[in-house]
Amino acid sequence: MTSTSDVATAPTSPGAAARLARSQRSMARGWRVLRTGVAFVTFGVGAIVVAGIVWPVRLLDRRAAGRREVRTQRVVHGASRLFVWWMKRLGILRLSWIGAERLQARAPRLIVANHPSLIDVVLLLARLPQADCIVKKAARRNPFMRSLVTSAGYLANDDGDALVDACADRINHGRSVVLFPEGTRSPREGLHRFQRGAAHIALKSGCAIVPVVITCRPPTLLKGQAWHDVPDRTARFVLRVEEPIDPARYLGAETTLPVAARRLTADLQMLYERRLDADEGTT
Repeated sequence: MTSTSDVATAPTSPGAAARLARSQRSMARGWRVLRTGVAFVTFGVGAIVVAGIVWPVRLLDRRAAGRREVRTQRVVHGASRLFVWWMKRLGILRLSWIGAERLQARAPRLIVANHPSLIDVVLLLARLPQADCIVKKAARRNPFMRSLVTSAGYLANDDGDALVDACADRINHGRSVVLFPEGTRSPREGLHRFQRGAAHIALKSGCAIVPVVITCRPPTLLKGQAWHDVPDRTARFVLRVEEPIDPARYLGAETTLPVAARRLTADLQMLYERRLDADEGTT
């Protein structure tokens, strides 16, 4: 007769163990997809709620447009903080900041960042009480986002030279601007070639560039990646704020503005490539 203890300790067959492991992985993935879906639904509902809050304020507030925009940006900041907290509670991400104190200065800043994930701008706005953003034309046409984008005074990304002038004007009026110099989300590995808009804005306004290097491991919410294509573990975001870059050191007596912009852009891209390579080696 086989004892109860013998049955309890009988070895599991390799096939059964493999099936159990696959089942556990499938359940874990399904749970991650569900939580991610909840986050996306929450973001959509939250955007509608925030737009519903700022729309009547925009109509009734008789103050100058700039002050209304900053007020709306503070509302967006609060909503972004709440959404980041919710994503962390859902277990979708872990978040670390390095050098965040460099963003606390009251002076206007041109904040540039690489763009590995769909939620990068939310992470930045959650840290910045005031920030002028550059958005795609589609966001300005979206019926749920149009009111919010307009009330916050966010700028369209298709204005060319006028966009540089508009950003420099915001900075000269004491406001900070957030810009992704790649112009779109980064590829899975590496960076797109940086555009020169950030350099031209910095040179035109005289404002320091504050680089924020974002890493996300494992990669998630890449350009073209479906929301339900979740990684096999919680994504860890690290946002590293680098030392500000003074654009004045790129301007010399014999240096033209285009040459200065080209050199500043090249140095900025090199900084990001070095930092991302170093971070890749530590993960």
